Amino acid sequence: MNLHKFKDFDAFYDMLLPAEQPICLRLRELIRENFPHLREKFGYGVPYYHQHSRICFLYPASFPYSGRPQGVALGLVRGHLLSNEQGLLDMGDRKEVGYVHLLSANDIRDETLLEILHEAVLLDEELRKVNL
Repeated sequence: MNLHKFKDFDAFYDMLLPAEQPICLRLRELIRENFPHLREKFGYGVPYYHQHSRICFLYPASFPYSGRPQGVALGLVRGHLLSNEQGLLDMGDRKEVGYVHLLSANDIRDETLLEILHEAVLLDEELRKVNL
């Protein structure tokens, strides 16, 4: 699969493998229900969620460079600055971006992921204040 330039989530969703679809759909719902102010924009073929800057994104295993055989990764753009109190962020060899790997929609623990996302949104707000 090549990195496509999707115009909307529906086009992105249609390109996903059947096993990836419920994961991406649930993550998107979780983000949009709890952070309605975040804007969804596509970059590198995947949906990113922005406030003042990029906060997180969805990266299916079937897309190039995922490095995973299956599932979907929730990428946290500034993962290196997050507390990772939940122990879910995988930094691997990366310096900044952290991932939460999900193999099925049943792996999505709303409360735990919301803790991480809230921290990421607050961090984005704080960094904006510092850079004003």
